[in-house]
Amino acid sequence: MSDATSTSEPKAQEAAFADRLYGLSKRAKKDGSARATLARLRRTISRRGVDPMAYREVGAMLPRDLSERERETYLLVAALYAIHAAKSEAPWYGGYVGTEDGFGVSCGKLRGNSGSMDLRFSALLDARREDLPYRLRQAISLLAASGNDIGVRYDRLLDDLLSWDAPRRPVQRRWAADYWT
Repeated sequence: MSDATSTSEPKAQEAAFADRLYGLSKRAKKDGSARATLARLRRTISRRGVDPMAYREVGAMLPRDLSERERETYLLVAALYAIHAAKSEAPWYGGYVGTEDGFGVSCGKLRGNSGSMDLRFSALLDARREDLPYRLRQAISLLAASGNDIGVRYDRLLDDLLSWDAPRRPVQRRWAADYWT
């Protein structure tokens, strides 16, 4: 993927997946089975990745023609969303048309004087693909627990993670610029 395409809006299938996740969390407010689905989905993420049991929870939502790496990325984003939705009233701000905020902007809202978020975010930017579940779970947990209802564009996060290994690291460059400016 080129640098130019990495900053475009997420593809329709990524946006549709994020919308389905949002719909699941909206239903969870009234529907015990949706709430249970999110709880099980939260438990699928570990330091090593996402447990294949995540397919049970969101497999029907996945686009059909994904590579194994793409499926793993979709499942990771679903598990991260479930963590965020459990603790925040506003885990998703994709409904706000025109917002360009990416993950770096969301994390930047947590910056304080201690510098600990800067260190965590730097570690995230330097993370290899196999380390992303652990690093992203930390970041999402901090966003969710902040009490500030900081939302994340999960469609954009999904698009960014699908491009994580791109040459010249355009995703990491954009996240860094968004975080520190």
